[in-house]
Amino acid sequence: MKKLLLGLAVSIQLINPAFAQDNFQPFQGKQYITVDSDASEQIQKSFGKDVTVVDNSYGVSLLQINGNKLDDLSEFMHLNFKRCGGFILHQEAEEGFQTLRTNGQKRWANAHQFMDYQINQEDLIKPMIQDVEQQNIADSIIELSKFHNRYYTSQSGVDAALSIKDSWAKLGQDREDFKVEVYQHKNFPQPSIIATIEGSDHSDEIVIIGGHLDSINGRWGAATRRAPGADDNASGIATMTEIIRIAMKHDYKPKRTIKFMAYAAEEVGLIGSKLIANDFKSRGIKVVGVIQLDMTNYQGDETDILFMDDYTNKAQNAFLGSLVDKYVGVSWGYSRCGYGCSDHASWHRAGYPASMPHEATMDGGNPHIHSTRDTIEQSNDNAKHAAKFAKLGLSFMVELGK
Repeated sequence: MKKLLLGLAVSIQLINPAFAQDNFQPFQGKQYITVDSDASEQIQKSFGKDVTVVDNSYGVSLLQINGNKLDDLSEFMHLNFKRCGGFILHQEAEEGFQTLRTNGQKRWANAHQFMDYQINQEDLIKPMIQDVEQQNIADSIIELSKFHNRYYTSQSGVDAALSIKDSWAKLGQDREDFKVEVYQHKNFPQPSIIATIEGSDHSDEIVIIGGHLDSINGRWGAATRRAPGADDNASGIATMTEIIRIAMKHDYKPKRTIKFMAYAAEEVGLIGSKLIANDFKSRGIKVVGVIQLDMTNYQGDETDILFMDDYTNKAQNAFLGSLVDKYVGVSWGYSRCGYGCSDHASWHRAGYPASMPHEATMDGGNPHIHSTRDTIEQSNDNAKHAAKFAKLGLSFMVELGK
């Protein structure tokens, strides 16, 4: 335990306080993004001379954009396409060209069956899901919503990330096989947070449950504006926190390694998850499954859980649907969310099997996100809907971690 705490202290010192200034703008000058080609046309009309088309390939466009327009672009994609993010930021043109060249890899990530998706862990999973407490999730949502915002360049955005680190570390403080790390990014202050339960037999094979920790409000002065982000995405982080709590309570010891990832800077181009996924790919780390929990607590449709079937893995999506039927017992279906709509796209782009179970269709989603109105009141002051995703996440963790 002392060794773990020392590691956490060292990680915290990596954060540079000079970053966390309200007027800090990390991405100045020419930047490069990839977007759907249909979105590209509207972006060009709206942003005019601030955007230049560099290349197009298989329905994806590489654009050059002024870095000071990224917040505007995030809000534009939210308002016009109902996407959080909706684009991927590439600081170098070559990375953008590489994205256009990897369509074969992305098709592989969509169509290949990476695992033998047997379901046979009922004795472990059923007692766990019976312990899901929606009030715990609600309390976590409320605590994260108290930060002025969780914007990726603000001090409150850094503080929120470290509060997640602290809450996760406390949950696993009695486990030697559990650790929490601060993953500091080079060009902006907000870190991503990664919690790990080390696998016993196949520790080199990784199962990832993730969601973004940042929040945003509007296109002007985002670093200083109030952005509670209760649904987007305190709900996903709170759902993950409940999964960790139950795993620790039941002394769950997986054979594969389980990682929980709270990503920084999703709202401005999936930056945190892209950097982590690329890092894992460059090091040859074997990731056998990824799910993204981005907005879990606003029930905007009659169907309880919607699996996004674009930029995700078909076989893993079907496996998740079977888990819902077996363990959660609610309705589920499929929807689409478009290019770069959340962090699962970073893993998909890197060639890993990724899925995104979502609270609603894009059209039926929470209309209050990216505003001061994104509070738990929009979900009737409870987390009953998010509890369904906690049960699904537990099922995914145990069945794939065996």
